[in-house]
Amino acid sequence: MAALSNQLQGLLSDKAGAASFLAGSVSASGRLNHLAASGAPSGGSILSYLVYSSLLIPIIVPIYRLVRKDYNAFLALGPGGTPSTFSGYLWVTFLRLFFARSDIYTAPQLTPYEHPAQGYLQDLPPRFGERPKVAGIAPHRQVTQKGSKEMLAALTAAIHKMKAANPLLLATGVSCFEQHNLALFFSPHPAEVQTSPTTSVRLAPPPAVNPRPIRMNSLERLNSYSAACEHPAKANTKAVSEINPCDHPAEIVHLHTTEASMHLTLHPSDAALVIARGWGERHPLAGRGPWVPKGFMMVYAPRSMEELDVMTDIIKASGWWVGGCMLHGLPKELQDGTTSM
Repeated sequence: MAALSNQLQGLLSDKAGAASFLAGSVSASGRLNHLAASGAPSGGSILSYLVYSSLLIPIIVPIYRLVRKDYNAFLALGPGGTPSTFSGYLWVTFLRLFFARSDIYTAPQLTPYEHPAQGYLQDLPPRFGERPKVAGIAPHRQVTQKGSKEMLAALTAAIHKMKAANPLLLATGVSCFEQHNLALFFSPHPAEVQTSPTTSVRLAPPPAVNPRPIRMNSLERLNSYSAACEHPAKANTKAVSEINPCDHPAEIVHLHTTEASMHLTLHPSDAALVIARGWGERHPLAGRGPWVPKGFMMVYAPRSMEELDVMTDIIKASGWWVGGCMLHGLPKELQDGTTSM
């Protein structure tokens, strides 16, 4: 203790040493004041931060779990028109919140610009059982009562047979709407198609494997296709549908390989019949924006060969509506070696 007291006395007796000590003390005090003014956490601010965090955790954790569950459900639907990424999920969520319709069992209304007033289908048998559950927007998929691999193979074969029965009118490729899966297009081949006993025309080439959609007015489309139909729809009155974002070549139907359901576009009265008989429902974005036509439908997966026959009738109705032509080609007819209207 004596030695320490002597050192302090020596320091304080030395003016220079005293000045140095005081200057260091002032400098340290200034640094502390600067840190306090700059927002360095004090005991009170740390306590407030902990309190706020404890209040937010019960809110953030359930939201995180909900988003994670919803995102995984989005991925589980498989590939579709939206990338299977988190940004794709955010886009679909935006569409679901602000554009998706809830009246998926209500048929679209016919406008004065669409004709004829009656659709293609005269009647359909009722579908047996309850409707399957359908989920998502893009992708939009049937998640219960899925079709078997055998039914998917049979439906795929039916699409190719319909193309074979209409070789000058139809082509197959990758869906324009989804950029995945097999689709059937109304796209006349580059061939001399006889339209009357005295006239013939050169038609457009078939679509590429992944056709690029070109927007066309409905009347312009029908004029470009006008010579293609050996049997025009409804006694020489061509069907005029709404503008379709996948309209040239016009996509008739595409399949979903995950469950054998399909998307297609129907005349309003045909859509009403399909809904009423339990064979399908409208897409949530149908008529809600530029993405899909108002008559865009989900048709449920077939569960038997009898239901497959109904599916092909509905596909022919879609071909009539988007292309204005009566199509040949029920699978049963082709298997029997005949083609009738």
